[in-house]
Amino acid sequence: MARICVIMVTLFIVVFVPLALNAQEQEVENLQIGIQTGTQLLADIPIAHFEDADTWTAAMPIDQGLVFSMRRKGRPLEVSAIDPNDGTRSDYVLGVKVAFNQRGYSHFRIRPSKPIKVPGITKAVTVWICGRSFKHRMYMHVLDYMGTEMILDMGLLDFVGWKKLSIAIPVTIEQDNYHNTEWRGLSFAGFSILCDPTDTYGLYYIYFDELRAITDVYNEEYRDEDDMQDGW
Repeated sequence: MARICVIMVTLFIVVFVPLALNAQEQEVENLQIGIQTGTQLLADIPIAHFEDADTWTAAMPIDQGLVFSMRRKGRPLEVSAIDPNDGTRSDYVLGVKVAFNQRGYSHFRIRPSKPIKVPGITKAVTVWICGRSFKHRMYMHVLDYMGTEMILDMGLLDFVGWKKLSIAIPVTIEQDNYHNTEWRGLSFAGFSILCDPTDTYGLYYIYFDELRAITDVYNEEYRDEDDMQDGW
């Protein structure tokens, strides 16, 4: 009986999880940036260019290994040298280096200096990752409009070189309170990497660049100029 349960769980992971991830990627691709429909206006805005990567921190349990983070020069070639929206130059990325102590289950976390508020209602998030073909899995941490932390699975990091990862934000994550437009949107709180125990040896490198959000900014764009500001 136990063997049957293990086989069923394995089939679920192998068959259904990839389908769920593909469905999320397809939904992200179908979002029409800059197209206003009814009361929705989607915009592609930066969350972090990582030009300030030296202000980010990385941490992991000391018995599992040591982790270091630093600003490194470089960028994916598909990322513009200068952001056409805000004029920011893309010269640096966030580099993270892990030295594992021993094989086994381990994890580490990467955080900005403080949670980054994303304007509007976030529909999807994208980030460029430079991987090294390890079977580790990455998660994104966000805070809903009430400050409750949510963890979203962004998939395996089993690729080499730069790759753009994307994830659609589930509608089950609460992002607004219709009574108060000040309490809208998500805050980005960082990433965590769950390491595959067969790949927890030696050194591991990973790089991050151009974290962006596809977000509905209709209310922010068309808010009355004389509307009062709450939160005092």
